[in-house]
Amino acid sequence: MFKAKAQTLDASPDAPGEEAKMAKSDSVEVSGRADSPPPAHGGAEPSAPAAPSWSYPSGIVAGRDTPPAPKRASTPPPMVASHGPEGKRRSRVVVIALSVVTLGVYALIWHSRINTEVADFDPRMHVRPGTSTLAVTLAWLLGLLISLAGAARIVIDTLKVTLPFDPHFTVTHAYFLLGGLVVIPYLMLVLPFSIVAIVMTLERVRMAEDRAGKTSDVQIRPVRSACWLLVPIAGGLVLMSVMQRRLNQIWEIAAPAPAARISRF
Repeated sequence: MFKAKAQTLDASPDAPGEEAKMAKSDSVEVSGRADSPPPAHGGAEPSAPAAPSWSYPSGIVAGRDTPPAPKRASTPPPMVASHGPEGKRRSRVVVIALSVVTLGVYALIWHSRINTEVADFDPRMHVRPGTSTLAVTLAWLLGLLISLAGAARIVIDTLKVTLPFDPHFTVTHAYFLLGGLVVIPYLMLVLPFSIVAIVMTLERVRMAEDRAGKTSDVQIRPVRSACWLLVPIAGGLVLMSVMQRRLNQIWEIAAPAPAARISRF
């Protein structure tokens, strides 16, 4: 009886070790596979897809290796002119010659035209070419009447015609009155509306220079330029030449044209 009990005690310590070995053998992992449930209905486990035996052809394949189309450069919007149409370029020599030959009539036409051209070039200006020309014309008419009065007195004296009234100036004075057209620049300085019209025209030329891009240090000085009228005989003609030269420069800046023709009128 004691012998059988000893055998039982000898066998009991090994039982936990055998159970641990069996549990260890049951929990062996298959390398390369994660724990997953067994296949259903005893079917075979799905295998991983094999790599294809073919390869992509070399070169450019349409739809896959086509290089991206180059981006088109954005076309800048068309430039909008910041000014109106430029005026007409004229020869200064011809302007002066026509003014002398026509006894100042062309000078009045020229004054009206340049005011119109400057107003068209810069629409911001409020210009009345007719009013400005009228103010200058009054001074010209006064000088013309003085010259005509002197010429009439000389003719009457030559024809020995007796006047019913005393003209209050002699024939000698009449010869001086013939130069009435020469003193028109001085009449423009004396008559307020005439000098205002001249200075305002010069100021419009300065504004046109500013619109064309000229800096203030090279722009015309209206009051200083009007002082040319103080020069005897040639002062008004010099002022016209200065203004026309400035206008020609403005039109060249606004519409550069190397082969442009200069109008003679």
